[in-house]
Amino acid sequence: MQSVISQVIEHIDLTRRLRASMLAIMKFADVTDDDSLTRDSLTRDGLTGPVRRSELVRHIEANGPVRLEKLVETFRVSAMTIHRDLDVLAREGLIERVRGGARAKPHPFAEQDVRLRRATRVGLKKALAAEAALLIRTGDVVAFDDSTTVAAMLGNLAERAPSAVVTHALGLMRELTLMHPQISLVGLGGQYVHETDSFLGAIVVEQLSRVSADVVFVSTTALKNDALFHPDAAAAETKRALLTRADRKVLLLDDSKFEAKGLYHVADLAVFDDVIVNAELAPELREHLNTLGLRVHYVSTPPAEF
Repeated sequence: MQSVISQVIEHIDLTRRLRASMLAIMKFADVTDDDSLTRDSLTRDGLTGPVRRSELVRHIEANGPVRLEKLVETFRVSAMTIHRDLDVLAREGLIERVRGGARAKPHPFAEQDVRLRRATRVGLKKALAAEAALLIRTGDVVAFDDSTTVAAMLGNLAERAPSAVVTHALGLMRELTLMHPQISLVGLGGQYVHETDSFLGAIVVEQLSRVSADVVFVSTTALKNDALFHPDAAAAETKRALLTRADRKVLLLDDSKFEAKGLYHVADLAVFDDVIVNAELAPELREHLNTLGLRVHYVSTPPAEF
């Protein structure tokens, strides 16, 4: 009798332990259903978490208020993953949560956060950057703005062998020291702006008056009426000052920048010597660029980004 009772107790104890183990596994699976450990983060043609969130913002801005179920269907991830993505984007002020989904945050003249821009059209940026790097001559002093398109040129610098880089982009400074320690770096400091990961404003402009470069590379948020515009006054002022420090001026941009919204004038298109743009630019815009006397370099968009 005692033996039977002992067996029953052992069976109950084993059942409890098995149930506790299953609950622990389920809890662990729920907690670790994040960007680094689940297949959800690699679905929709292999998008990682940061890229997926970037695409979520673009999708929400383009389609207005969107229900969670539609986002799950579009991005082919779990509802839990979309919930977490939306929570992250809402905390960062990039979207607004609404009952059952999300909507775009009103910002008619705000520049997209640098973390999202770094994950957007990456292949095209690399293609534009590779073409732009060909304009660097051995020994040149090169000036870079804080755009993510220009930052993509870092991977091409070793073969072009510039003697020095001048920039106000903090992220670019960090990467340059790691990738190309043999290239001298002149970093411009001032008021740090988190959204652009760079230093902007009067202090940077004053420092720029003390340096000179052979060629400067910039991009911008909007190109309209043959002029560059930017939504932030300090950023526009800094880019404008940067353009005065070199004889050769190069503009990198993609077709989404044409007729986009911008508030503060940066420079007229006519001040540039070279323009690097993707070949998918509308025919009428290509024809107009070709009439301005600029050297226009057309770069094909990688097939994966069509």
